[in-house]
Amino acid sequence: MATIKTAVTDQEIQMCWEALYLLRPMLQPELFVAQIKNMQKEGYVLLYLFLDNKVVSIAGYRILTMLHSGKMLYIDDLSTLESARGNGHASLLLNHLLEVATKNHCKAIHLDSGPLRTKAHQLYLKEGFVVSAAHFSKAIV
Repeated sequence: MATIKTAVTDQEIQMCWEALYLLRPMLQPELFVAQIKNMQKEGYVLLYLFLDNKVVSIAGYRILTMLHSGKMLYIDDLSTLESARGNGHASLLLNHLLEVATKNHCKAIHLDSGPLRTKAHQLYLKEGFVVSAAHFSKAIV
């Protein structure tokens, strides 16, 4: 049976590497644990779905308040191993995050998704998310 846990220890964070690297290939393995620990100081929470002695799916989130939306749960990262996709793991994590958001009196759950991630978009729409904005960014070099 799948279990959702919070990655706190260095070992738990390291176990999430494979699933997170699929989503964020720019990550460097030797800096990964320290990077997550620094983000945790800023409120980042890394969940993982553990099945058959392996992390098969992850979700990273923060709870924050913005003027345009009020208090919200923002999903930074959501990823499932390719070999485990199509088994409902991401939906299980999204439902868990809905419970977390509800318990924390959030008004909404937000996330951004790359324009080419059409399979992910299908999942989000199936789970009741709507396309509510276009996200713009500008690199500072």
